[in-house]
Amino acid sequence: MAKARAGWERQVYIGAAGSTAGTQLTHVVDANVGKTNERTDETDRGTGAAIPKGHEMVVKRVRSVTWTYRYYDADANMATMLAAIHAGTSLAVKIVRIASGDVEFDGDVTLDYSSPGALTDGMVIELTGVPTRDAGREWSDS
Repeated sequence: MAKARAGWERQVYIGAAGSTAGTQLTHVVDANVGKTNERTDETDRGTGAAIPKGHEMVVKRVRSVTWTYRYYDADANMATMLAAIHAGTSLAVKIVRIASGDVEFDGDVTLDYSSPGALTDGMVIELTGVPTRDAGREWSDS
């Protein structure tokens, strides 16, 4: 029987930096895309007759991608991600909503990971991607 999937569930793909990721990661437990904006204060000082009303302007869109992944020694995709982490090089990452097919993030990232101990088969680790333009590609999202 097929698993019923909620609309927030996502598929994660990786690939060579500078291109669109096309290799689906099959051991993803959960994936998230953080979407925030950095702002600067644009409040006018005013005349002193009344307290000014605050205004802010977005000066930078910020994205982060994280996913938890079940580690297996024989997983070639995990080996690719670990090699990029250890070398400090970037990978292409694409995150897609399963229900709608919407691309929530498509770009190159540098990766970090954290684990509760030494890497062993079956353990769940967390990977974090930070967008980069090292390979000349800007990230995009929906």
